[in-house]
Amino acid sequence: MKTKNFAGAFLALLLLLFGAATPGAADETPASFPPLPEAVEALESTCKVTVKTVIVPEWPEGSNFYYAFAPKDKNPKTGFIFYPGAYVDPRSYAPTMQAIAAKGYLAVIVKMVGDLAILSPERANVVINDYQSIETWVIGGHSLGGTMACSYAKDFTDKVKGVVQWAAYPSPVFSLRDKDLKVISISGTDDGLATPAKIEASRADLPPDTEFVAIEGGNHTQFGWYDTYPAPVQPGDNSPGITRQQQQCRILSSTVDFLKQFQRICAATALMGKGNPQLATMRHIRDTVLAKSAAGREFIKMYYENGEQLTALFNESPVIKIIAQYGLHIMVPALNLLLSGSPR
Repeated sequence: MKTKNFAGAFLALLLLLFGAATPGAADETPASFPPLPEAVEALESTCKVTVKTVIVPEWPEGSNFYYAFAPKDKNPKTGFIFYPGAYVDPRSYAPTMQAIAAKGYLAVIVKMVGDLAILSPERANVVINDYQSIETWVIGGHSLGGTMACSYAKDFTDKVKGVVQWAAYPSPVFSLRDKDLKVISISGTDDGLATPAKIEASRADLPPDTEFVAIEGGNHTQFGWYDTYPAPVQPGDNSPGITRQQQQCRILSSTVDFLKQFQRICAATALMGKGNPQLATMRHIRDTVLAKSAAGREFIKMYYENGEQLTALFNESPVIKIIAQYGLHIMVPALNLLLSGSPR
């Protein structure tokens, strides 16, 4: 009984902190804020992004699905899992997730039990298991969804490498201060719920190198595309100083810029071309030789971390590019011959 009382009190406290008031009356079953027409439209696939609803049989009926947005022109290696704000229909974040997918990432919006991430904080596990080809995962969320994303990241640092906070912050219970995670906190200066003072105080529970982005004139409501009619904003929030489109543009650009650091850019592919058969040999050397030693793994990490800079260097200097190509054409066959002749 004490455990139930504590859980109920903790849930009530989090909802109070994030102003999770709903369109329903106090004596009614809470109703979630519905998506605006722009959000519903963004659930349709386009020439750049495929959108699908994925059913998860083991989840309770009514909340047994998630929305997946995948780019059509590439196989993404970085995935972004998003937890919606409390009592917000998950479709309300579709426009931004589709825009993120168009930049080359897999983006997923998770439906929560009762539209409360606190009731199903570990649902990211199923998404991660469903997409084995994704090499790096980042989790994030809006408001209470962001708090529960921190909860997940704290418990599963082996599965996610980064955390994105939209008008959100971790409670001390979910502190990420000592975790090896990259974090970005995106907030609005006119937010009446996740106020600038609360965002500033959250520094104590986030890694020292956390990036903070304050959107001038941004409020809490405009982090999503949901309808708060008849009120112009959700209860407890302030009127914005900018339009929803302007705020969403800043949210999108800041989130995508953050995600870029997790992309594995292969300079050799840019140098030799995607169809070059020598790339298979190089990957074989990477996986069977380099990956088996600490020094080799560190080299692989440095290689991908500097992939963007190396590719830019090759594009800017044709002479360096030709020399590098010539070197690889000689070195790769020699290494392949050496490995094929080595004892197994």
